[in-house]
Amino acid sequence: MSHRMMLAMNEEVALAQSLIRIFSPSGAESRATVLFVSALKDLGFDEAYLDEAGNAVGILRAGKGPSLMFNGHLDTVPLGDEDEWIHPPLSGIVSQGRLWGRGACDMKSAVACMAYAAIDARNRGFKGTLIVTGVVLEEVGGLGSYHAAETLRPDLVILGEPSKLSLKLGHRGRVELHGVVPGRNAHAARAELGLNAISRAADFLNKLEGLALPKGGPLQRSSATPTRIVSFPDGSTNVVPGSVEITIDYRNIPGDEPEDILNRIGMLDDDIVWSIPVVESVTENSKVRLRTSKTISPYLAPGENIAVNRAREAIKVGMSSKNIEFKEGVWWFCTDAPQLSRFGAPVIGFGPGEEELAHTTKESISVEHLIIARQIYADLACALLGAP
Repeated sequence: MSHRMMLAMNEEVALAQSLIRIFSPSGAESRATVLFVSALKDLGFDEAYLDEAGNAVGILRAGKGPSLMFNGHLDTVPLGDEDEWIHPPLSGIVSQGRLWGRGACDMKSAVACMAYAAIDARNRGFKGTLIVTGVVLEEVGGLGSYHAAETLRPDLVILGEPSKLSLKLGHRGRVELHGVVPGRNAHAARAELGLNAISRAADFLNKLEGLALPKGGPLQRSSATPTRIVSFPDGSTNVVPGSVEITIDYRNIPGDEPEDILNRIGMLDDDIVWSIPVVESVTENSKVRLRTSKTISPYLAPGENIAVNRAREAIKVGMSSKNIEFKEGVWWFCTDAPQLSRFGAPVIGFGPGEEELAHTTKESISVEHLIIARQIYADLACALLGAP
C-alpha cells in the first residue's frame, strides 16, 4: 500500500499533522488545544471543552460503569536548531513512512490516535465513561494532568507517552538539586589570595561519582547526574570565582525521598548549600496555577490489579494479531503518571513512537505505529469498559 493511500484511510494521521503544524511550547498551547476540542466536537463527543487549566477534554458516556481516561499532552519542548532537522519541525510532513516534526513522537500523534480510538470503541459498544484529555504543561510540572485528575477522577488511566508499542508500568522520579559552592574572590593573577570555588566544586563532583545510591526493584537504582555548573561572577575570566552553582538531575526510585536525597548529597561537603527550586505553572488564559517544587515522584502501577491485568491481556492479544512481540517494562523518563494517579487510579503506559527520539531534532514517528496504536487503544477501552 502506498503512503498516500495509507494516509487517505487513516484520519488520525491527518489530525496529528494538523497538531504538529501548530507551535505549542509549554505555556502557549491554546491554539493546539482549541483545534483539538474542535476535532472532538466534529467526531461527535458528548462533551468537548477547554477546562480551567486549559486542557482539551472530550467525554463519551454510555450508561453506568467505570471511567477510563486516555491521557496525552499537547505542549512540546522548543524546536531546537531548525537547521539540524531533516524536515522543518512544523511541517508535519510524511516521508519514508514516518510523520516528522516537533511533537510527532512526544506526543501529539498519540493524542490524535486516542480521539479516533474512543469513537471506534463507542461504535463497538462499551459501558461507562470514556474520557480523552489533551493536557497542557506536561513538560514543565504537570499542571494539566494534576487538574484533570482532580476534576475528572477517572478509575483508570491509559497514558500514551512513546513506548514503542510496549506496555509501560512506571518510571523513576526526578529531583532537581541546586547547590551553591562557596569560595573567595581574588584577581586571577594573585589566585593564592582567593579560594577557587571551581576547584572545590571539582572535589565535590569527584565524590559524587563514588557515592553509593539506593537500588533495587523494577526501577533498578537512583542516579545523580550533574547537568550545569556556573561560576560567579559570571562572565569574568580574570577573577577567581567566589561561588559556583551546581545543578544535579537526580533520578530516584521509590523510597528514596527528597529529604533523604538532600541529606545524602549534603554529607559530601558540609559547606555546600543545597535546595530544590520551586516553580509556578500557568498557561494561556488559565484560571489555575500550581506552585510546586521541581520534583516528580517515582511511579509503579499496582502489581496485582484486575484492570492492569485486563489491559495487559488486551495489549497482548492485539499485538499478537499483528505478529508483533509483546513487551513490558518501565519508561526511562518521567511522565504525568504521579499526578494522574494521586486519587488512586492506576496508570498504564502504552504509546506509539520511540522514546529516544523525543526532544531531539530527529523527532518523527512511524505511520504504522499510529495505525496500530489507534486499534490497540480501542481494544483497551472495550476490554476495560466491559464491551465484548
